[in-house]
Amino acid sequence: MNHLLTIIVTGATGAIGNAAVLALRSQGHNVIATSRRPDHQGFYPLDISNPDSINSFVQNLTSQGIRIDALLNNAGTLLPSYSTTPQGFERVTATNYLGTYLLTRQLLPLFNPGAHIVCTVSLTCHFAHVDRNFFNLSPRNYSQLGTYANSKFAVALFAQELQLRYPDRLVVNLTDPGIVNSRMLSMHRWFDPLADLFFRPFTKSPAKGAQPALNALAANCSLQLFRGRSHSNIPRRWIQPDLAAWLWQQTEQLVMPQSSSQSI
Repeated sequence: MNHLLTIIVTGATGAIGNAAVLALRSQGHNVIATSRRPDHQGFYPLDISNPDSINSFVQNLTSQGIRIDALLNNAGTLLPSYSTTPQGFERVTATNYLGTYLLTRQLLPLFNPGAHIVCTVSLTCHFAHVDRNFFNLSPRNYSQLGTYANSKFAVALFAQELQLRYPDRLVVNLTDPGIVNSRMLSMHRWFDPLADLFFRPFTKSPAKGAQPALNALAANCSLQLFRGRSHSNIPRRWIQPDLAAWLWQQTEQLVMPQSSSQSI
């Protein structure tokens, strides 16, 4: 990024999101930082798990005539037990995947040509499994880490399909922050105090966790996985074009307003 840009960072009150916002603003960029808590001063209210909140956020930007140069899809959650949103979607999937999909799709008319989209994934993607039962979640088949991993792998599939569909308009990449000292490390289990004592001190700082995302925002390449100080091609196992196309179509039917789906 050689000139000053307008960049959206979701989940900007979290450890990694806040570190990314501080770094980008220190470079002079105009950062639209979002928070699901509307009482946070200086943040745009956005609950990524709520389609109404996403629509209101996009309408707000549209009414202001704001154009977007980059989007860092950083917001995410890891929950100990099964719960659903008011729309009936499992909450981790709704936040990590469906919200990322809907926000990015709704923002398409506001992106400047060559806009950079960076989607946050996880090392758990290496153990994830997404198939055509992806949306059929229930308390019986919910797993704290498994559902989280699957939702992040779905994000990786979405990023691939997004780049395929908009190759001349967007530059799409993935970022894996690694294991970062943040609230996400709390599993809400009996062993949390032990993990805090023996494991947390060896994790990355939020600033180091944000660095791969910052590198991805500045990159001219596409469909790369940024982690640490370097980047590489998306792992071969993650490249599943038929599944990515199916997931896009199913998600489109679930969350996209029909008029928007037809107009973009």
